[in-house]
Amino acid sequence: MTDNKNPYRKSALAKLFLISAVGVGLSLISSAKLASSTVAHKAGQDAITPKVLVGKVTKGLEQFSFTSEKGVQYHISDPSHILDDLAKKRGVVDNFYTLNRVRVKAVISKAGNYGHMGYYERQISIVGIADD
Repeated sequence: MTDNKNPYRKSALAKLFLISAVGVGLSLISSAKLASSTVAHKAGQDAITPKVLVGKVTKGLEQFSFTSEKGVQYHISDPSHILDDLAKKRGVVDNFYTLNRVRVKAVISKAGNYGHMGYYERQISIVGIADD
């Protein structure tokens, strides 16, 4: 057996790898541009505009939900603790509570599985309390 180490073969493989990497990179850039233009196009739509919702908030051990006056249930995302602050203003001292007649400004998510064990079809992200 002869050990034929061809330096041109290594060079050709390196070039092939480089061309493939550039192609994948260009494909990723193209996909990112398409995604950003889609998001920019939808930025003016109602999907990401906060809506005023009126209903009841329930916070428990494995539940943080909002039930609208029409009976629609949402999981709540409240990273700024806006609802906890409202509960304190209303005199609630417990970590778990129910607040009735709450008017919130919230962004409604796309359909999916949210909350404990994916129980809720949609989630709302609280961005503020709506004035009466």
